[in-house]
Order: sequence, then structure tokens, then C-alpha cells
Amino acid sequence: MKMGLSTYNILKNAKTKNRIEVTGDLQKKMQQLLLQELKDFAAICEKHGFYYSLCGGSALGAVRHQGFIPWDDDIDVFMKRSEYNTFVKIIDKEMGDKYYLHSLEKTPELGMPISQLMIKGTTLRSYTNPDCKDSGVYIDIFVLENAPDNAFLRFFHGLGSLAFGFILSCNRMYHNKELLLKIYEDSGDEVLDTIRKKAFIGSLFRFNKLSTWAKRFMKWNSMCKNENSKYVVCPTGIKHYFKELFPRKKYCTTKKIKFVDTELKVIKDYDWALKRLYGDYMKLPPEEKREKHFVLEIHI
Repeated sequence: MKMGLSTYNILKNAKTKNRIEVTGDLQKKMQQLLLQELKDFAAICEKHGFYYSLCGGSALGAVRHQGFIPWDDDIDVFMKRSEYNTFVKIIDKEMGDKYYLHSLEKTPELGMPISQLMIKGTTLRSYTNPDCKDSGVYIDIFVLENAPDNAFLRFFHGLGSLAFGFILSCNRMYHNKELLLKIYEDSGDEVLDTIRKKAFIGSLFRFNKLSTWAKRFMKWNSMCKNENSKYVVCPTGIKHYFKELFPRKKYCTTKKIKFVDTELKVIKDYDWALKRLYGDYMKLPPEEKREKHFVLEIHI
């Protein structure tokens, strides 16, 4: 199997003796912690009138299972840029007793493109943050940015986002190279070669700090200030800019549906959104295609 330079699925699924599979009672405890965190997050958003929506697998779980996907243990949510900026400013005052935030705004030195709201008193390390000693169980917050109405400017915005995102990813790989090579030393040559190749590209951009590339990526993505633009975009999504471009009217209108023992917001036309992402989303995938989560260290 030929591997490219995208490391998301490569490192996530690479076999190594150093990884821990989150299953059974550990998974149940993770889900309980995440559910309470999600309730707290939703309450803050409701209090301040912030838009939020479950997205990705969390939205799928809400619709298909009325809660978590049974074999899943993470939470993904959307926020809009303008409200997210306010959220970053108030998080320590309003939720600092229980949670802290890793984000391009607060911890740019980590180079993490996705904001993560973490539970204090827990530990969770994965391939995305192998050297981060201050990392707990978390909710992923994906920021919906405004996309320019002009097609040419939108295309230019997208190209810049892809470029800065790739540089940031490679530079982060360069900074974590030695640790990742040690973690995945038994995973085979293809995995190790991918780490080395991407780290080499990252080394070409070491003339700037990782935090500088992180801030530039964030600044570029948030450059459109039109809060009424036709489209919103999630540049940090797994499919990147051009496949994470959504009509504002569809993605910024929400409704509440059941999630375990509470009600949480999802995109109002979730059928349209989930079909776009998953096709026949109500059909359970075969067991061998169900996504499993692995971590390097966990204490909860």
C-alpha cells in the first residue's frame, strides 16, 4: 500500500505496541466525562447566545443512536468565528475551574489547528500531541469561518488555507519527528518513511517558529469578516477547505434533538448534511470498517 503525505489516517491506524485501544469500561467512562463536558459547553453557549452544533460523528450519533456512536468516544462541535473569539476570552473566567483550552489563540506553540476544550485532572496523549504534557480528555471545536462571496476570492482564500495548513502540519511533524519515530518504531517502513518525508518538508520552513505558522494559518482562515456571506467553511476539517464549504443558511440554522439524557443542537437539515458526509448514514457500517480510537497515554 502506497502512503502519501497525509498523516491523519496513517498515524491514527498504524499498529504499534505503544498504542492503547479505548474500549469496554474505559470507553464508557470516557463517554460519561465527555457527556458532562458537552452539557457544560452547551450551557455556556446557550447563556451567551452562541451558535453551536454537533458535527461529524457526533451529529451522526445523535441522529442514528440518540447519543454516542456505540464504538466512538469523541465529541465534535461547530462554532462560528465571531462567537468563538468571544468564547476564547471568557473560557477561563466561566469554565476555568473544570476546563482549559488548547487552541491557536491560547497555545500556538503546540501548532494544533483544532481547538480542544480539555477536562482538568485527566490525561490523554495521542499522535496529535505526543510531547504535550498538559493534555486531557477533550471536545474538538471546529470553527466555521466566513468564506468570501466572490468566487475568485473564495478560491484564493482556499488555496492559501491549504498552503498554510500544509506548512503547519509539516512543521509540527518536524518538531515531533524524533518522538514520533520512537513511538512508531515497530510500525513498518512505510509509516516511518512518511514521518521522515513530512518532517523534511517541515524543516524547510523552520525559519519561523511553529507558533508563527500557527498564527498565520489562523489569521488567513479568519480574514473574511462578512458575517452574512453566502458560505461558511471549516478549514480545519478532515476534508480541508474546498470539501468543507457549506451554505450558511443550512449550516447556521439548528434544532435540538435527543443526545443520551439531554437535548443538544444539530444542523436543522441534518439529513442533507449527513448524506453529504456519509451517504446512507442510517446503515451501520460492517464491524471491520468501524473506526477505532487509539491513544498513547490515558488517565481518567
